[in-house]
Amino acid sequence: MRPSADIKRILMRVPNWIGDAVLCEPALRALKGLYPSAEIIALAKPRVAPVFENNPVLSGIMVYDVESTHAGYGGLLRLSRRLRAEKFDMAVLFQNAFEAALIAYLARIPERIGYARDLRTPLLTGRVELTGEIKKEHQVFYYLNIIKELGGKTPVLSPYPPTCAEKEIFPEIRLRDAEIRGAQGFLENKGFGGGEFLFGVSPGASYGPAKRWGVGGFREVIERLSKDTDSAAVIFGGKDDEEVCRELSGNLKVRHLNLAGRTSLREFIALAARMRFFITNDSGPMHVAAALGVPTVAIFGSTEPMMTGPLGKRTEVIRKKVECSPCFKKECPYGHYKCMSAINPDEVYAASRAFFTEAA
Repeated sequence: MRPSADIKRILMRVPNWIGDAVLCEPALRALKGLYPSAEIIALAKPRVAPVFENNPVLSGIMVYDVESTHAGYGGLLRLSRRLRAEKFDMAVLFQNAFEAALIAYLARIPERIGYARDLRTPLLTGRVELTGEIKKEHQVFYYLNIIKELGGKTPVLSPYPPTCAEKEIFPEIRLRDAEIRGAQGFLENKGFGGGEFLFGVSPGASYGPAKRWGVGGFREVIERLSKDTDSAAVIFGGKDDEEVCRELSGNLKVRHLNLAGRTSLREFIALAARMRFFITNDSGPMHVAAALGVPTVAIFGSTEPMMTGPLGKRTEVIRKKVECSPCFKKECPYGHYKCMSAINPDEVYAASRAFFTEAA
């Protein structure tokens, strides 16, 4: 597959989930390496658009809002007409749905590149085969493979976790100086500023309870770390995580700050960058923290770290390999959640404390 070399404007349809959006960022850089003089515009749902703000590779971000501006079939046609007016030469579809290919087709974008799946093959001009090999690789390579099929230079596939020599596959999120200052000022206004050591905690996971370690485990680790290192926890989560974060906060007997549901995604990113380390389930915040270079302790249950583990300079995965994992289910089919209940707080504490010691 070799699309025309005369590519000046590229539309990149990004994934809809925060973690997936973060993991496609190395492929974005690889795409720019393949077409260095081209303008690349990201088409993103509102929930993930902030991930790509301040990215030096992008020339702009277009928001695809199915809740208002682009609701229904009329909204889809409205978006397609707008894209047609932008005169893109190529669309690279990191998002898998049939709809992504349909929009690019209706926008009359000449080159339309993506995986041949979800009944959209006839709408693509460049069809990437979804092989059994790619399905077994880490998600970051799922996106990089599209660029490889375009003729771009991408890292060799390797087992998880990758070595530091393969840092080109580490996602990056860029913050503005004003955002960094704003996060510091926000924490100071909450009484958590100065030289105080803070660590982040994300006890939620949008996918379902099979990806959530118990509140009791988080509570024990937070209290031990707070007492042993004279630090404080900042609890993060979206609107869907408010209940579990409120439960955790209500059971803590140490100083902490619960920000669940109280920050925008971009505010969360800036605050997460201020943390000394981050403890999290397999979730969007996990990928954000790792992409920021924050040491990350990731707790895995029903999912497979070799496919969706955090990618960053310093990460540690905690998991228990039981006979039924990974099942990739939202809820435990057997009702016992052994893959999560078997994780001992001592393990999470030790990994977190090691990061604290390294940074001291």
